[in-house]
Amino acid sequence: MTDPDDPDRIPTQAELDAEDLAAIARTSRDRDDAVLYPSRPDDPGPAPASLASHARVAWWGAAIAGSVSVVYGFTHLGLIADLLRARLHEGVATDPANAGPEGGIDQMAGFFPPFMLIMIVVFLAVEYAFLVAAASRHSRNARNFFLATVVVNLLCIPIGIDLLFAYPEIWSAMTVIGWVQFALLIIAAVLTLRRTVEQWLPPSTRMRPTRMWRGV
Repeated sequence: MTDPDDPDRIPTQAELDAEDLAAIARTSRDRDDAVLYPSRPDDPGPAPASLASHARVAWWGAAIAGSVSVVYGFTHLGLIADLLRARLHEGVATDPANAGPEGGIDQMAGFFPPFMLIMIVVFLAVEYAFLVAAASRHSRNARNFFLATVVVNLLCIPIGIDLLFAYPEIWSAMTVIGWVQFALLIIAAVLTLRRTVEQWLPPSTRMRPTRMWRGV
């Protein structure tokens, strides 16, 4: 370590060791930052067909199925609400311990059918935005958000089928259409996980706890 007041002074071994340790620490920190936040390639090339076209085709099929459900559901909204109301009243009569409050049945029957139909549109819009962003912006995060939204949507579809369309008075094809949407969303999600897509997307920037603790 050079003393500005005494440039001819010879640094001690301890000072030299301290400088070496500081240099090693800076090098290690720079290397960790490079791994955690890798630079993106200037030209990753076109998106793989699995992400740019095949997954979109599967998603569009799911969107068409979902749109049919929405149109049919709002066209027969009064009937669906009445059928759901009757089911809830039947649940109170047969199993009051596990049924909802009887005083809120009319409110639930009037709220849940339109809410679930609107959520079909919301899920589809969010999924499409993330799917397009993953391919156009070379974004792993957008692809991951697409997958997360699809998973939540998949969890909701069986409940929606049961509450909206699982009645003898409802066109039986609506249940089939709901499961078709379910299957096509799974296909779209799987296509975005193919190896060619994983190799094209930028490396993951997830935080590694060991490196975080080393930097403290």
